[in-house]
Amino acid sequence: MDLFGAMRIFVRVTDKMSFSLAADELDISSSSVSKQIAQLEQRVGAKLLQRTTRRLSLTEVGEAYYQQCLAVLREVDESDNLVSQLQGAPRGTLKINCNMTFGQLLLSRAVNEFMADHPELSVDITLDDRLPDLVRDGFDLAIRIAEPVLPDSTLVARQVASVPLYVVASPDYLRRHGRPTTAEQLLDHNCLVFVHASNADQWRIARAGSDQTVRVSGDLRANNSLVAREAVVAGRGIANLAYFVIEEQAKRGALQRVFVDAEPEVLSVYAIYPDRRYLSPKVSLFVEFLQGWLATQLSRRWPGEARP
Repeated sequence: MDLFGAMRIFVRVTDKMSFSLAADELDISSSSVSKQIAQLEQRVGAKLLQRTTRRLSLTEVGEAYYQQCLAVLREVDESDNLVSQLQGAPRGTLKINCNMTFGQLLLSRAVNEFMADHPELSVDITLDDRLPDLVRDGFDLAIRIAEPVLPDSTLVARQVASVPLYVVASPDYLRRHGRPTTAEQLLDHNCLVFVHASNADQWRIARAGSDQTVRVSGDLRANNSLVAREAVVAGRGIANLAYFVIEEQAKRGALQRVFVDAEPEVLSVYAIYPDRRYLSPKVSLFVEFLQGWLATQLSRRWPGEARP
C-alpha cells in the first residue's frame, strides 16, 4: 500500500464527505477509494470513517488521524518544494483563494504574467469574499483586502499593496439630489453598501481638522462590489468603493468624488499563508511577484491628483 497516497485519499474523502465525489476528483474508481480506506483502517487498527446508507462521518479516531494526515502531507509537500527550490524551478500547483472583485479585475491579469514566466507551475484559483480555512481546504495562500483578523495564530499576513477608497456618485445623481458637504448629510442620501468591505456601512470622512465616521444606509446592499459599482454608475445613489474597482469609470467621468477635499480611506492588500518552517518556493515567488506587479499596476490616486 502507498501510505502517502492512501492518506491523501482519506483526506479528500473527509473533505468531501463522499467516496464518489473524492473518486471523481482524484479520477479513480469508487472501489479503489474504498479499498484504500479499508487498507488504511487495517494499518492503523481502528475505524476512521463511520459509513451508513445516508451519510459519512469521522469517528473520534478518524478526526485525530485526519489532523495528523494534514500535518504529515504538508511536511511531505514542503520537502518536495524545498527540493524544487534547490533545483532552481518551482513546480506543482499553487492554490490561491482571493476576494471576488480583486480576483476578477487584478489577480486574473497578474497570474497570466506569472505563469508565462513559470511554465512548470499550475495555478488553482478560488474567488470567495470569505476567508477559508487555508490548511483544511488546502490553499497555499489567500489574498485579502482590509486589516486581517486572523482566525488562526498559525497564519501569517504580509502586506503587498494599499488601495484608497473613494465616496463616489454619478454626475446625474448629484444634479438630481445635490452634493453632500458633510458626513452627516450622507444620512439624507441613498448609500449603496458593499457588505463584505471592512468598513461596509461605516464610512469615514477625513478632512484637515475633522475625522468623522457615519453609519449609512440605502436600498441596495450587495456582497459584490461590481454590483454596487453598476448601481452607482446608473445614478441610484452614493457608494464607497476601492479605486481599482471604479478606475475606468472615474477616468471617463462616469463617476465623481463626492468629498473632493477629503483624504481617502486607505486599506491594505495582504497575502495570507500558513506559518511554516519552510515557506514554499512557489508561494514566496508569487508573493514577491504580486507585490512588484501591484506596485506598477495599482493606481492610488484619483485622475489628475499627484501620487503621494
